[in-house]
Formats: sequence, structure tokens, C-alpha cells
Amino acid sequence: MATAPESRVTATQQLDFLRRTSRILEEGKFTSTYKFAMLIALTNIAVEQGSDSAEKLDIDLDDVAREFIKLYWGMSRPYPALGNELLLQNRQASKPARMVTLLSAYSAASPERHRRERKYLGSSTKVIVETRRTILNDVFWALQTVGPSTDGCSRRGDQFLYEHPNSKAGKNDIRTLTLKPGVAACLRSLRSVIAAMVQARWARWIREHNPQIGRDADLEAFMFGSERVPIREYAPWLYELQSGRCFYTQAKLKSPTEGEVDHFLPRARYVLDEPINFVLASKRANSDKRDHVAATAFLRVWADRNQTLAMPKTITNAGRPGAVMVSWPTARGIAEWMYEAAERDNVPAWQGVGCIGRLDDGWRACLIAG
Repeated sequence: MATAPESRVTATQQLDFLRRTSRILEEGKFTSTYKFAMLIALTNIAVEQGSDSAEKLDIDLDDVAREFIKLYWGMSRPYPALGNELLLQNRQASKPARMVTLLSAYSAASPERHRRERKYLGSSTKVIVETRRTILNDVFWALQTVGPSTDGCSRRGDQFLYEHPNSKAGKNDIRTLTLKPGVAACLRSLRSVIAAMVQARWARWIREHNPQIGRDADLEAFMFGSERVPIREYAPWLYELQSGRCFYTQAKLKSPTEGEVDHFLPRARYVLDEPINFVLASKRANSDKRDHVAATAFLRVWADRNQTLAMPKTITNAGRPGAVMVSWPTARGIAEWMYEAAERDNVPAWQGVGCIGRLDDGWRACLIAG
């Protein structure tokens, strides 16, 4: 549903928000990389759970912990250019960052790596609990602290993202944080800018504290490339679900291998490596669609499928690995954000093979909560 203009954040507010976020990156004290992870985590959750209204947003800290795990999972493996060494994520070479030591035992490269990640994201396991504790100990209070004060010693806290107690007493009882009014909307509208800023600053920090890697051009891909999940194994399930036809053209596919598994919501715009976002397409359609958002007609079919399909049960019955982490309400939130941005920026939609056209405003009706 469209947000009333009067409830939206203004361009001036967005610019001020961007300036204050930039201050965190340029003036904040970084003894580890946790602040970078926190900013990206909050941005992703704002996309998944928030709206474009200027309302506040309550966030479960376990959800923040899951985002931390996703971010550090790949970085907890040895960096290829360093042999068996891990990238230093804090300033204490003798004591690796807690997130690295916590995840390194589970994130070793193997065919089972993605399955294990899904398992540990699935519930309040020890990994989730320990990650939440790390967030509360090392970043929750420090994220918004920037610049020296007038006495040149203490540092100021500009609590523009969320408020927190001044004392850490009882910190282990904290289970949620509340983004202030307008913050989630700003994080959503500025996501591409904020993600680019944070990733660039994070990579720079890593280079500064891991001088042995030099100017290795593969660093950013290792940190943020997000190793592709084995999506081909979903082809047989999708083939059966789609009655052996291409999702987009409805052309008959002779077998699952004749099609390709496509991210309906383009992976280049938001990484949603989950079955709820997969469709089976002919190779021609998949190649032609590329990173475009799909037209309203395709969105309606995709949304109808996900609103009516018992995804976890279906996946389990199909023998697919792991628990399905993303629910339809979350996927719908990501889709709303993506299509809202496409409409705002006049991004053309893929109408079919060889056809690109204007995105019509009927897309909203496809995503009405149901």
C-alpha cells in the first residue's frame, strides 16, 4: 500500500541522515569491524521489515545477530592470498574478533557450508545467543559515538538511529532496539548509497590492519561477494512446481536441466538466496531478464505462488536442504522496497524476452498483505 506523502521523510531529512551516517564512518572509533556490520545489518532489516513511512521500527536483536552471522560467515574462513590465515577484524592480532572465532569452526569451505549456515540462522542456537551478546558488549552502545568533545578526551554520542541506556547495567536483558521515526525509511531509500559507503570503508579498514594483503583486487569480492548458494539443486523441485514450464514464457521444458534457476527479485539489487525467491526459467528468458525487475504480470504470479504455497512444508517434502529462513511477509517487504525504488527512479521493467517497458502502478496490488 502506498505511503501518504505527508508521512514520508523529506529529501532534506535524507541528506541530514546521510551526513550523520558518514560521521560514524569518518569520525567514529573503530577498534574492530563491528560498526560496519551493524550499519549494514540495520539497513538490511529496514528493507525487510520496515516501510517508507516515517514511523519507528522495533527490531529483535536476534535478527541483528542473524545479519551479523551472514556478514561474517564467509569472512571467518582463511583468506586465499594468505594461505591458512584469517583476516584480522580487530586491532588485537593476538586475540581474533569474537565473531571470527565463533564462526570459523563452522564456516570452513565445503559442500555443506551453506547448509550449516542455514542451520545456525534458524533458531536461538548458541551461535545466535553468543552473537547477540557480542553485539551488546561491543557495538550497541558504541555505534553512534563520534568525534572528540570540547575537552578533547570524551566522545559524543549522537543517538539519531536508536536510543539506548547510558549504563550497560542489565545489558543482557535487552532483546530489542527501536529505530527512531524516519530512520528505517532513510535506511531503505538510501540503501545503495549506505551499503557502498560502509563496504568501501570496511575494506579500507581491512587493508590498513592487514598490510600483508597489499592491494589485492580480490578482497572486496571475498568480503562481500557472497558465495553463490547451490541453487541448481532446486531445479527439480521448481520444475515440478511449475509443471515443467518456464516461469516467464510458459514454454515447455524437457527436463529440469533445460532450465535455469533465476532469482525473481534480482540478486544484483538485493541478495535473497532463498527458495521463496527462486523460479525456473528457460535459458533464453533468464539471460534476457538479467538484473531487471520483472513486470507486474510476473510479479502477480510470483506473489500468488508465495502467498498460497506452504513453503517450509513443500521444501521439506521435496527433500531440499535446510530450513527455509525467509517467510513470505519478509520477501514481500523486500519486493515492496525494490519496486517502490524502481517506480521512484523510473527504472524500466522486463516485460518479456526482447521487451523492456514502463513499470505500471498495478504492482502494489500484487503485494497486498495476505
